[in-house]
Amino acid sequence: MDKVKLFRESTRELERNLEKLNSSDCCQCNVNTSQCFLVVEIGRKPGICVKELAELLKMDKSAVSRSVEELVQKGYVLREPSKRDRRCVVLNLTDEGMARFNTIEKDMNLKFERVFSMIPKEKQSQVLETLSIYNDAIKKSEVKCCD
Repeated sequence: MDKVKLFRESTRELERNLEKLNSSDCCQCNVNTSQCFLVVEIGRKPGICVKELAELLKMDKSAVSRSVEELVQKGYVLREPSKRDRRCVVLNLTDEGMARFNTIEKDMNLKFERVFSMIPKEKQSQVLETLSIYNDAIKKSEVKCCD
């Protein structure tokens, strides 16, 4: 197999493994995986706008709005008009949402700590550097529609 095909197949396997790792943690708080990501990002950036959240997660703004509405209905998120920009709706977690956020963060940190500990100590820095290079390459290669 040539290097590009191997790279693609390894990436696909990584995506599946990360999906499994991420999705297994959201079951405990009655939200789907994308809603779980939203809770985490809102918890990390209180007062974030829907538009900024969509950009951060590389999701469509309307999809984020729908998921946010479901989180509002579940009592995890408060949606308020921005005091600085009337076009912006800011998002914050409720007390229940904050409790879910803390649980998700704690559980995910433990999972990733367990995975990271399985990488030989002498290779851990190399893995972190490689992930950084990989993420940078993806960002540089992004093609926007109609550019």
